[in-house]
Amino acid sequence: MPTNPIPTQSLPNISIFQTLTFLKQHTGQDETQLFGKALLLGLQLLYQQTVEQAFIEETLPRHEAINLLGAERVTELEYAKQALLQDINQALG
Repeated sequence: MPTNPIPTQSLPNISIFQTLTFLKQHTGQDETQLFGKALLLGLQLLYQQTVEQAFIEETLPRHEAINLLGAERVTELEYAKQALLQDINQALG
């Protein structure tokens, strides 16, 4: 499980056909291999996001989050959550 998520910034607006054509030309893989890899990467990303969200919402215990995401990522999430809460408190106070 990667601890660094795939960037979610938007890519240029290209069709699936263009994407597949480019990937086939530059990787030498066929559509079946590429779709298999895309499915696996997508599921890994969804899994990571879901684990992170569960930890942030405190429905997943810290020790389980560490086992699934690693201590460094859990520390990053805790820091980000704390900073956000401080910002909110300052804005309301």
